[in-house]
Amino acid sequence: MIDVNEANKNILRRYEPIADMIHATFGSNCEVVIHDLSNVHSSLVYIQGNVTGRELGAPTTEVILKQLRQQGNEVKDKLGFTTRTTDGKMVKTSLSFIRNDEGEVIGYLGINFDITAFSMVSQVIKEFTAVPAEEDDGNHLNESYAKNIDEVFHHLITSVTLEIGIPIPEMSRNERIRFVQKLEEKGAFLIQGSSDRIAKVLGVSKQTIYNYLE
Repeated sequence: MIDVNEANKNILRRYEPIADMIHATFGSNCEVVIHDLSNVHSSLVYIQGNVTGRELGAPTTEVILKQLRQQGNEVKDKLGFTTRTTDGKMVKTSLSFIRNDEGEVIGYLGINFDITAFSMVSQVIKEFTAVPAEEDDGNHLNESYAKNIDEVFHHLITSVTLEIGIPIPEMSRNERIRFVQKLEEKGAFLIQGSSDRIAKVLGVSKQTIYNYLE
């Protein structure tokens, strides 16, 4: 009998030479990663280069959690969006989802290219030529490149709190319901033990969290 998990891992391994080729082509400013989505807590299984500061065993990102929650196996590749790392690097990123023979999303290949220097040069040119700043084209995503799942969870809590605009201790029941629902929309409940964590943050029972979701 075929071990489905091992079969999926074999599919992901086929992308390792592609990752090597991309990194060798674009050099030290480029990081290429392969994530195994069978475990979002520790999904980074292959990496070439060092742009985001992550290591093997790092979790998947908030952007991926949200995309999987919203679109499941119909999720589309995300190409050429920009993010910023915790140490201030400007990064251009592309993500291509990897599927097994049944069409199920099992992982993704990611390219992260450090464009900080290019961005600085571009800004100097804009200032000297007095070109107005370009309008936001919606192609920038808020990504944290966390090194462990606790950082992912903390970033989700912080971002949703900012969206609600009210400190957690001062939230009304309706605001807490919105808080939980927004976390659900962002894929927070794909994280193991998230119900207990969110209940602790809000100071309520886990059953109350389930009631909020309903």
